[in-house]
Amino acid sequence: MRQADRSSDAGESWSSMEITLDDLIALEPRLSWGLEGSKASEMAAKGCDVVSWVVSARATAPHLPHLRGGEVVLVSPRVIALIGEELPALLREARLRDVAAVVIERGGPGVPNVYSINDATVLRWDGDLTADIETGINRLLTECRGNLYRIGSELERKMTDLTASRSDLRVLVQTTSDLSGLPVRVTDNQGRLLAGSHQVDFVVDVASLSTVETQVERALPSGLTLILGPLRPEQRVIGRFLVDRIATAVSIAARQDEAVRPRGARRVEAVEALLAGKSRSPGELQAAALALGFDPDGMYVVAVSSGENDAAVTNALASLGSLHEAGEVSGRRTVLVAAGGRAGSDTLAGRLAEAKRRWQVETKGTSATLALSAVASGVARLPAAAREAEFIARLQSETEFTHRAASFDSLDDVGAFQLLYPLRDTSELRTFVSEAIGTLERRDQRGTLRETLRAYLETGGSHAEASNRLGIHRNTLAYRLRRIGELIGHDVGDPTSWLTLHLALRGSELLRVVSDEP
Repeated sequence: MRQADRSSDAGESWSSMEITLDDLIALEPRLSWGLEGSKASEMAAKGCDVVSWVVSARATAPHLPHLRGGEVVLVSPRVIALIGEELPALLREARLRDVAAVVIERGGPGVPNVYSINDATVLRWDGDLTADIETGINRLLTECRGNLYRIGSELERKMTDLTASRSDLRVLVQTTSDLSGLPVRVTDNQGRLLAGSHQVDFVVDVASLSTVETQVERALPSGLTLILGPLRPEQRVIGRFLVDRIATAVSIAARQDEAVRPRGARRVEAVEALLAGKSRSPGELQAAALALGFDPDGMYVVAVSSGENDAAVTNALASLGSLHEAGEVSGRRTVLVAAGGRAGSDTLAGRLAEAKRRWQVETKGTSATLALSAVASGVARLPAAAREAEFIARLQSETEFTHRAASFDSLDDVGAFQLLYPLRDTSELRTFVSEAIGTLERRDQRGTLRETLRAYLETGGSHAEASNRLGIHRNTLAYRLRRIGELIGHDVGDPTSWLTLHLALRGSELLRVVSDEP
């Protein structure tokens, strides 16, 4: 559970450097609330009280030094013992003089274990409340304010430079994290990561989430959210101090990113890079997609087409959603289809089948091809989808593959290739092919025997149908089958070997296509 950030309003200057009771307790672990878990909402409000300095109560009158407001008053066991029944009056006076809190020893004599006495906020000190504690805590406050001033000034200067140079959101976020030491991320209005730093030096203890504020948030006017965290307890004061200035810079950078979103040739290159996905983490892919205006959780299909009728591809696929060019290589055009609406993959697959039929009608009589990836859910799947579409496109350049329009996730189109594809880069597939068809590949340079074996298997072992398909005499077929049997080491007429041989032929084609990859 994340508690809400309670920092001051936007526009807080670096010079204010206000430290609250919450901050003080985080900075000095020996301090804690008077009674943990008691009056939670009231304690939360008191935690916002600003601390100026720490002073000590005196054993003789006047018991309180000169106060200006915001002080934390240390009341040692010795003072409590000497003033006796006057303690309630001292606490009442402290409250009237606007002190932030009174500190007493945990388990010390004379004070009940309560959060407040006479409406004065009480903190507990673990250990001996000695005379040097005042000096130690004031030194801690001075060092904290100095650190805040240093970080704030440096960050202000750097942010001014970044804004002037119109740096993008990701650069701003990482620079802010590097300077402050805080994890920084920005999410869109649906909670999806838009930009995030690489700084992850604190892992939240799940058991502590109900009582420890682990991050500081700011909602931005553009619908984005700035999140600093997760934070260690001592980092919360820095996060609260910096959040509003960082939020202002993030808003400016986000508007600049929107204004310079890639268009024209630069957009084609950006889409192409998104599909390539080289050495990019899922978070970086998501950020790149958002920068292009894509829904990171949307449904996508990658299409690779050949032929000169680009209008046919556009007409067939436009009904599925928006089309985004992703470049052209060796006469093959790549298009990213961002499906409209939130239709499921099953519904989209049906619409794709209709799109293929429409494309085939418009390109009838040509040698054009259309290769489609499986439906990709989310941008993290786009690089894999691009590889699927390119694989199908290369298959279509093989004479054995007869589908001019094919989808990777259609068994009717790709058959056993769908099963074998995940094995394309494995030694297991190479070993299987080698053991199943022996020296057939090496000895059959022109592919005549493999074509014969494929026709024989696909016609269910029918000599008549296979010879008709190949356009050869049945005696020629018989001779070829005997020759094939000699090369693979067993009789191809044995039906129990047909499945193995068929998969081996498909695996051989797969390996040949993969070897042609750039």
